[in-house]
This record gives sequence, C-alpha cells and structure tokens, in this order.
Amino acid sequence: MTSTQPRHAAESGTADFNASDLLRGAARAIGGTLAHRARRAVGRGERLPLNGRVVFITGAARGLGAEFARECYSRGASVSLVGRRLAPVQELAEQLGDRAAAFEADVSDFEALHQSAKATAERFGGIDIVIANAGIAPPSDSILTIDPAEFERTADIDLLGQWRTVGATLPYVIERRGHIVVIASVYSFINGFLNASYAASNAGVEQLVRALRVELAPHQTTAGVAYLGFVDTDLARDVLAKDPIDDIRVALPAFVTNPISAGQAARAVVNGIAARSSRIGAPGWVLPAARVRSLLSSLDAVLTHLIAAVRRAEASVHERNR
Repeated sequence: MTSTQPRHAAESGTADFNASDLLRGAARAIGGTLAHRARRAVGRGERLPLNGRVVFITGAARGLGAEFARECYSRGASVSLVGRRLAPVQELAEQLGDRAAAFEADVSDFEALHQSAKATAERFGGIDIVIANAGIAPPSDSILTIDPAEFERTADIDLLGQWRTVGATLPYVIERRGHIVVIASVYSFINGFLNASYAASNAGVEQLVRALRVELAPHQTTAGVAYLGFVDTDLARDVLAKDPIDDIRVALPAFVTNPISAGQAARAVVNGIAARSSRIGAPGWVLPAARVRSLLSSLDAVLTHLIAAVRRAEASVHERNR
C-alpha cells in the first residue's frame, strides 16, 4: 500500500460529497418512477404506526436487536425479544417494562422459533411486525482458506435463519396484515471478498424478500429488506479491527466507511416499518448505491489491486493452523 492511499481515502470534503451526490442523482433518475409503480402494485400506501402493535425481534439481546426493541417500545409497541440465550433478553425485557416479553430460540431451530411465535401471540394477542435481525459475522478469510464449517454456519444463520424466522411467524403476520423486515447489509450488492459467506447470505436474503413481497400482496401484507452500512456495534468493531478489513476500509471513500450509531440505524429501520417500505437504507448513501449497483460492479477490477489484504488474510489462517 502506498503512502498516498490513506490520505486519498480519508479525504471527506468535496470529493466524498460529489460521489455521494452523484449516486443519489443517478438513483433518482433510474429508479424513481419504477419504484412508485411497484409500491402501488403491491398496495403499499396504508401506514403501520407502531403504537399498539406487537413486534417480534430476533437477535434482540444486544447491539442492533436491542436498539430495535427500545425504539419500538418507545413508540408504544409491545415487543417480543427472542434470543439464543434467555437471560440477556429477560434482562432487557425487565428494563423496558410490562409490554416486553423474552423468549429463548436459536434461529437454527425452526421449532423453537415456532414456539416463540406461538407464545408471543398468546401473550400479546398476535404478531403485527417481524424484525428478522439475528446474524453472525464470519472470519475474514478468503474462499481458499476459510474453514468449510465456518462458511456453512454463516449461511445457516444469516440466510436460512432469516428464512426460518419468516416461516415461523408468517401465519401470524398475515392474520394481522402486518409487515416483515429482514435485516441485511450493503454486502447484498457490493463485492464481498474476504467475506464471501456473509455477502452470499445477504444477497440471498434480498432475493428471499423480493419473492416474499410479491407472495404477500394477495394477503394485503408487506415485507421489506434493510440494507445497512457500517453500524457502530461491538460486533462490527471486532470485525473492522481485523487487519485485512482495515486495509479495505482505508481504500474506500470516507463517506462509505464512516459508521452510524446503532440508534440511528434502528430509527431508520423503524421509520421504514411504519411506512411499510420495501427497501430501507442507512446511512443515506446506501439506497442510491443499491439502485446503481450495475455501476458498482465495475469497481471489482479496482478491488483486485488490494492483493495485500487477501495475502494477509490467507497468511493469518496459515499461521493459526501451524
């Protein structure tokens, strides 16, 4: 890496603003009319205020999941907090108050999710909204060096876990003509090198929700996907502190890598739920970038120059295995 790269990547003035502004302008020109027609076709128009609703949240123990719970609760919703371990979600439920309940379920276990959904409906009378949030981050390894079990575990949680959450709660949401949002990231549409299992899972989530949205239209029920950029959580800080990922961040424009707080992300997602949005993005550059993803694919050739990051990631695996 040359000494000029960090300086260029860190510049946050006119260059970054122009890049973000260009994405926004291109997205409006390309997607505005089509998006409006699509929303009308699936009946999006009736808002879904949170007050008095029941929200089912997976991965609710900490980080974004806990922020979703706090935001929904503050808007008058009852919240079902679902976590892999009961104690942390029970603690959060006690902090929130009488409109919060805790349930233990791992998203790798469909039956456990089904029982949590059933118990939620019995406690609160139904389920209006699902936030499928539970997920894990894989090791920052290349496809060559990643442990096959780690790759498959990421896909099992980050893709199949979201599908299980949707499947277990769907009858309840349809009954209330509610809304489902599945939490994904910008890796749904940007190059996922050194994160292939995570990126592939996110891309799969996007396709899952696209199909779900159409299938729910006859039931006057809606679904959306949330594309989140860098969010300041404990998990994200651990991932981004790894040397290969830090190399990538330095090479990207500052407006892309500057994190937003978990609270900001939660407010954006909950605002999207209230609007029955089919696509939610945070921070502001994300949705414009998603709409011009064909242009972003041309950056793959640029990313191939980050060979130092790939070599460092592969060397760390070899060192661990010695």
